[in-house]
Amino acid sequence: MCASSLTRRYVAGNVLRRLEVVDLDLLGVWPGARVLDVGCGVGRLLLRLQERGCHVIGADILRRDLLSAQRHLAGNRPPSTVVQADGGRLPFADASFDFVACTETLEHAADAGLMLRELARVLRPGGRLVISVPDTLPELVAYRFYDLYRDDPFGHRRIYTRGRIVRAVEVAGLRVYARRLRNSVEAAYWTLLFLLDACPYMRGWAVAALNRWRDRSNEEPYSLLYHVLDEAGNRFLPKSVVVYAEKPNR
Repeated sequence: MCASSLTRRYVAGNVLRRLEVVDLDLLGVWPGARVLDVGCGVGRLLLRLQERGCHVIGADILRRDLLSAQRHLAGNRPPSTVVQADGGRLPFADASFDFVACTETLEHAADAGLMLRELARVLRPGGRLVISVPDTLPELVAYRFYDLYRDDPFGHRRIYTRGRIVRAVEVAGLRVYARRLRNSVEAAYWTLLFLLDACPYMRGWAVAALNRWRDRSNEEPYSLLYHVLDEAGNRFLPKSVVVYAEKPNR
C-alpha cells in the first residue's frame, strides 16, 4: 500500500486542519499578498491563505487534486487559481510572488535542488518561503517496515535530516530565519501503525485498537490534551520539520 493510499484509508476529514504545518503568522502573510503553494494537493493551505485575504495560486502535478482544490476554493474571495505544473519547471516569471509555500512535497521531487532553485526564482527579493518535509525517524521506520512505501514510484525519494533540509534551502540562496517541529502525535500514530502492521501476531487486533484510539482523538477538531501531548512530543518525535526562509534583497 503506497503512502497516498494509507492516507486515504486512515486520515479522517476533521483532523486535516489540525495537521497543517504552516504558521501563517510566523510566515508573515498579509491581505493582498501574492502567494504560491507548490504541491498544493486538495487546497487546504490555499484555503487558509485565502481566508487571510491573500491572492493565491496553487500548483500541483496531479490533476485530480487540482480539481478538488478548485471545488474547495470556488466562490471565495479573493479569487484563486490552480495550475498543473512540475515544481522543477514553474510557469511563472522571476520574482512573481511575495510568499511561496511547499509542504510535504520536496521529498517526492526527482531533482530537489532544481525544485528549490525554482521556488527561490519565483520569490521576490525580500519575500519569504516556508517548506516542510517529513522528519527522519518516522521515515526510517516506514522505509524499514513497509516495502511498498519505499518502492512506490510516486513516493518519497529521499529522507531529510533537520540539518540537511536547512542546508538545502540555504544552498538555493535563501536565509533561514526559523525552524519548527510539528505533529508528534501523528508521527507516533504512523510509527506504531507500521511497526504493528509488520508483526503477524499484532496486525489485526492491535492495529484495530490503535485506529479506535485515533478515531476517538479525532472526534473534536480541537483538544487541549491533544495539543499538550503534541507540543511535548515535538521535542522527541515530530512528524514534520518546517523551515522558514527569506530571499535576500540584492
